[in-house]
Amino acid sequence: MKKILLLLIIPAVLLTMLTLSCKKEKPEEPTKPYSELIVGRWMTEDEGYFEEYLSDGNAKYWVPAEDIPEEDAKPFTWSIDEHNRMTQIHPMEIGPAVPQYCNILILNETTFKYNNEGWRATYNLIRVN
Repeated sequence: MKKILLLLIIPAVLLTMLTLSCKKEKPEEPTKPYSELIVGRWMTEDEGYFEEYLSDGNAKYWVPAEDIPEEDAKPFTWSIDEHNRMTQIHPMEIGPAVPQYCNILILNETTFKYNNEGWRATYNLIRVN
């Protein structure tokens, strides 16, 4: 009787473990729209690059690692469309402004990760408190 019970319990435990391990986790839904979550100051973990987004669509970036302080920050404008795709418009000293199209990969209260299609770069930023 013990052997039969054991033979029934082992497959039941294995089946339960397999079922739970294969369960897909739902991505966490943002608590606010991306256009609100993005507002604030962001930096790379090594504090070598900063971006600051304002709620009016203006922004700036600076690179202390290259001796570009916040006082010399480069301005740009930003917008996020209904598909959570961001456009940054960077004015140039000579010629027209240059749009940069970005895919937001992660944006929540603490993390902002996006890739810039034009420069083929990925930015991993954390919120500055």
